[in-house]
Amino acid sequence: MKLKNVTYLNSNMKFETQSIDIENGEIRLNINDANDEGAIDCSDYFVIPGLVNAHFHSYSPLTKGLMKEMSLQDWSSGSEQGKIQELFFDYIDNEVSEEDFVYVAQKSYIDMVKNGVTFVSDSDPQSPQLLSDAINEIGIRGIIDTYEEIGDYYSKSEGNVLFGSHLLEEEDFTNADLYKLKETKDEYNPIMMTHCLENEWRYNIVKSKFGKSSIDIYNELGLLDDKTVLFHGVYMSKNDIELVAKHKSSVVHCPISNLDTGAGVADVSYMLENGVNVSLGTDYGHTNMWELMRLTYYLLKITNPVHKYSAEDIFKMATVNGAKAYDLQEGIGQIKEGYKADLVFIRKNSDLEPLLNNENFSNYLHNILFYSKEDSVQHVMVDGKWVMKDRKLVTVDEGKVESRYNQIAEGFLSYLKAQSY
Repeated sequence: MKLKNVTYLNSNMKFETQSIDIENGEIRLNINDANDEGAIDCSDYFVIPGLVNAHFHSYSPLTKGLMKEMSLQDWSSGSEQGKIQELFFDYIDNEVSEEDFVYVAQKSYIDMVKNGVTFVSDSDPQSPQLLSDAINEIGIRGIIDTYEEIGDYYSKSEGNVLFGSHLLEEEDFTNADLYKLKETKDEYNPIMMTHCLENEWRYNIVKSKFGKSSIDIYNELGLLDDKTVLFHGVYMSKNDIELVAKHKSSVVHCPISNLDTGAGVADVSYMLENGVNVSLGTDYGHTNMWELMRLTYYLLKITNPVHKYSAEDIFKMATVNGAKAYDLQEGIGQIKEGYKADLVFIRKNSDLEPLLNNENFSNYLHNILFYSKEDSVQHVMVDGKWVMKDRKLVTVDEGKVESRYNQIAEGFLSYLKAQSY
């Protein structure tokens, strides 16, 4: 496949225009423009690398509004709202079949594709195999957190899906289980991920029990390295952040989720200043990466000089940094020679004007970040194959997925009614 007149975001976070060949799913640059016969004209689009959602729970959009105005530690409590939440988890665990769960996951993945996401890290307690199948059928990439099942998956990759394992949540820390983690690390050396110092409650649990932070504990056990991915980090101290940086571990910033639950705002500025690889995740109940990127930008402006962070910094977090978190930075996250052709086509329209791009000044990426509309992402490809064209998935039956998702959501309401709610 050949693309001509491609205005694309290069590895230096600048836009340039040229033709691109796609051979065996990989990008070829600096090609001969003389033979354009049969080439796809991309004059009407900006082309960016596929976005990476570095932390997500696939079933969670079914919970929309169920966790509103409530701290994480109060979920499934004795309150009226908590009882509804408990019934929701019962419904997911005991009433939704494995086949139906695939539709729930795919509804989330389709929503993300329409926002330009081509890679998702899914931390769901359901079957890793089901999620892998769901991701591969959509045609995107992903990594599945297998939790304790890593022994069955550590050497596998299925299609474009990888498998990782889980570190402990702070409320689950025991000396015995922490040493089991060390044994898992030593035996399999997988990518290991977890929610880490997400809120004050989790911080206090580990501090009161061990007299130190979970970062200190992971460090002492040799569990911090470039295969460690830590979600949230809101309550990381400066010392914690410096240890994470020293060991080249990654942090997934999840500001929408953290504000939803009242956890607070992570010190991302200090992380970036110390060289931590920071990526972005929608986490719980959300799939819109553009909302996430915009919020990340504005939160960084609160305590920093206005010139310090730019749209380029945000896109790095949403692309190459996300790839690096999962040790994929040599193949995805950039439009670069030999990299996978995971491309997102954003329609140029009057909402983005005025557009200026020269050697000394460009507002292209800034305007794309802040003035793109819901339907701006028109086409998405992964491995040089179309996953979405003209905002329609070409890999799965969207209508069928939507219909089954709605039936499952309605089934929960019926389940509540049967329980006298």
